[in-house]
Amino acid sequence: MNVHERLLHRFPESRRSDRRFIGYLEAWVSIGGNVVLFAFKLLAGLALNSISLVADAFHSLSDVMTSVVVLVGFFYGSKPADSDHPHGHGRLEHVATLLIAFMLFIVAVGMGRGSLQRILRPRPVYFNLAVVILLALSAAFKEWMAAFSNYLGARIGSSALVADAWHHRSDAIATALVAVGLMVSPLGLYWLDGVLGLGVTALLVWIAWDLARKSVNELIGRAPDPALVGVIHGVALAQEGVLSCHHVEVHDYLSHMDVSLHIVVKGRMSARSAHKVAETVESGLKDKLGQQFTIAVHIDPHGEPED
Repeated sequence: MNVHERLLHRFPESRRSDRRFIGYLEAWVSIGGNVVLFAFKLLAGLALNSISLVADAFHSLSDVMTSVVVLVGFFYGSKPADSDHPHGHGRLEHVATLLIAFMLFIVAVGMGRGSLQRILRPRPVYFNLAVVILLALSAAFKEWMAAFSNYLGARIGSSALVADAWHHRSDAIATALVAVGLMVSPLGLYWLDGVLGLGVTALLVWIAWDLARKSVNELIGRAPDPALVGVIHGVALAQEGVLSCHHVEVHDYLSHMDVSLHIVVKGRMSARSAHKVAETVESGLKDKLGQQFTIAVHIDPHGEPED
């Protein structure tokens, strides 16, 4: 069991399977971590008279905003269905992911601009071992936060938490680049962190685009996973009386998933018997997929009808 699992297992099992609780946990850990980093960097920067460390402190404080977006997204996304939104509000998480992707893009643009300035107009940077150590510790802590957010995001399949993880990681990389710039300063390679920064900028732009693209696909209505469709076909065809299965549709609302499918039965089968077959298919799919799936089975008769 790794450190992330041990931390999560401090909470009751019912909480560990609660999607909203996981989202809140990630957001509050991120907010608390960034506030601690802000205070740490600010005090260290003032004590060492390092303007770069003070500036990095306020950068960490600004990162609280992405976690607030996660918090708001999960708060409204967990609201129950109502007359205007019969399928619930779960897809608001994808809206939160879009906002974080946009914020990540803004971070990338700022990093790219700063990197170009360092390449075109290199400025002498004076080595300070204490600042380098503090920056390295800060980057390591940020990477831990990124790994924790990514772990929770993978656990509940949340693109918003994965996006927040990349925001933490971008801060870790930016801080590490400042440390690298300080370390190579005695060699006079003041442009090196600028070149590295451009590489990171390109990576962040691609990640922001990928997150935004996937979120838009989910909001529009992405085609279901072929593996899931295969499982649905397998369960339906395994039930006695089902001749074939077609028109499988899956709609993911994050809080639940709606599945509809058509099964073909013998045309001579009575309505009562056909309905019983449909109920058997629904029950089998519930057992296989889980109770978060809502199943709707349509019956198509095949062949000659009953006299």
